[in-house]
Amino acid sequence: MEMVVPKGVGSGGHYSPGVKAGGFIFVSGQTPRDEERKVIGATIEEQTVATLENIRRVLAASGASLDDIVKATVHLQSLDDAARFNAAYARHFPNQRPARTTVGSQLNGVLVEIDVIAFVGHRDANS
Repeated sequence: MEMVVPKGVGSGGHYSPGVKAGGFIFVSGQTPRDEERKVIGATIEEQTVATLENIRRVLAASGASLDDIVKATVHLQSLDDAARFNAAYARHFPNQRPARTTVGSQLNGVLVEIDVIAFVGHRDANS
């Protein structure tokens, strides 16, 4: 097991932004916050893009990309934002549709949080 802590992605607690294990990369819940914990964006669309950028950074630090995501769990502050979230999210996955769960959650000062599982075992025989 290998912890993944990329530059530019901070954590607000006792956890790793990502963990690589057995050909999988598990990315902890990411939000639209920069490394100083400042929220990026005011709309669900802007916050979705910023959150996916943080996920992209974690994946890139372990040799993966958004194309390697097989499962996403999405927490929305308001399920009323689901259609707008989905439109912004879909633009980042033009060639695939990872399995996904979307739920309404009480979030601390943000509109969205996403965690993902990516699979790179097909490229990395040593995992």
